[in-house]
Amino acid sequence: MFRRTYLGLEICRDGLRAIAVQRKGLGTALLGGQTLRLSEGVVCPVVQEPNILKPDAFIDAVREVLMPLAKGEERIAVALPDAAGHIFILDLDTPFKNRSEGEQIVRWRLKDLLPDKLSEIAVDYQILEERESGSKRVLASVVSRDVLTQYEELLMKAGFAPCLIDFHALNLYSAYRTIVDLEADFLLIGVDNSQLSMLAFENKLLDFYRVKSVVHDPEQIFQELNRTMVGYRRAHAAVSRSTVYLHTDWPQREELCEAVRAAFERDIKLFPSPLGPLSGSGKLAISTAEASGMAVALGLAERMIPRVNG
Repeated sequence: MFRRTYLGLEICRDGLRAIAVQRKGLGTALLGGQTLRLSEGVVCPVVQEPNILKPDAFIDAVREVLMPLAKGEERIAVALPDAAGHIFILDLDTPFKNRSEGEQIVRWRLKDLLPDKLSEIAVDYQILEERESGSKRVLASVVSRDVLTQYEELLMKAGFAPCLIDFHALNLYSAYRTIVDLEADFLLIGVDNSQLSMLAFENKLLDFYRVKSVVHDPEQIFQELNRTMVGYRRAHAAVSRSTVYLHTDWPQREELCEAVRAAFERDIKLFPSPLGPLSGSGKLAISTAEASGMAVALGLAERMIPRVNG
């Protein structure tokens, strides 16, 4: 029996990470994974200008990392660097009847939140909560149309059709959702290469999102977490009881774990390798840190399963 292959590709400033999976019963089987380091200056994530400075090198890299995994599949899910766009959690009091109306309301709400010089934007959103009053809380993703178009065109030139495009931090949840969905209130802290991600969930709904560029220094992580959570703690007393989960691809984890424990003044739960539970995960002879670095690509690939089959 032939099974479809589902591909997830994460684009980072310094490299590409790709995962291929298939459905196996009620679970997921890992077909393989690839990483590829990019030379400096190929990808430069910024909000207002095209991000790929060396298009030919980028196309070659995409083909090199995906072709061995694709098995003829062209459709892919892609995570862009968070620095390429913006994420907002918005409360909308104006009711809307369809997706088009919703997008117009979201765009109107974003007018005062976006940089003045930002060119034409592409907007996507998902409804997080619908209240009895008709108001809604939505998660809005924003990227410059020029930035998005360049990524789409170069991926298609490489031979792949992006049918889901998102940002890095949002897919950490997808990779670990079988673990975190056991909790109603939790914090998902991601320390991935040179980025700190902070996502707070209340009653299983995303309530807070922030990303920050960092260096490989646990002390800086401690300081950033403290600064970021001061205001959130004042408005959300329940955060003191929330479970704190930590994702990281740093090889040296002890000091980082201690910094996060100190910031929240409680024990934390370090995520195991996201590839571990998958059938076929033994095919990848990589370290725990390297496997954790594939979390976003895995989250993307698994999100493709209901999308393609739905």
